[in-house]
Amino acid sequence: MSPFRFRLEPVLQMRQRTEDQAQQALARAERHLQEAERGLTLADDRLRDAYVSANQAEREGADVVRLTWHRNWIVVKTRDVEAGRLDVRDRLETRDLRLQQAQEALKQRRVLERFKDRARLAFDTEAARREMQAIDELATTKAARRAGDFQ
Repeated sequence: MSPFRFRLEPVLQMRQRTEDQAQQALARAERHLQEAERGLTLADDRLRDAYVSANQAEREGADVVRLTWHRNWIVVKTRDVEAGRLDVRDRLETRDLRLQQAQEALKQRRVLERFKDRARLAFDTEAARREMQAIDELATTKAARRAGDFQ
């Protein structure tokens, strides 16, 4: 009997490559999300610092120009925080999409691997059956010879 050959092996390899690419895309999306979260944390810290500076300037009795500058600076930093939140949200959505794609690629590969395992089991079972059949035929032939020798 010829050796086991899974006819869909090229498809299985293609699915493995697809899964690998999906995992790499997921890893990139995770890194981008972490970068966006760090950026948001930094923007939050800068906004907090802007409030502290404005409060300190107010306590020191700063003139209107300086207080206006601080308020404008707070507005700029607030916009930075909002932009950071939007960036995190977008990257979170992208990460979720990449996660879903990676899970689907894994599922598709596993389906084909289970199919391969079943085909391998069927092949091995048939090979064992043929081997037993050959052994039985050999034993029958031997028994017939012995029976012929004793008569």
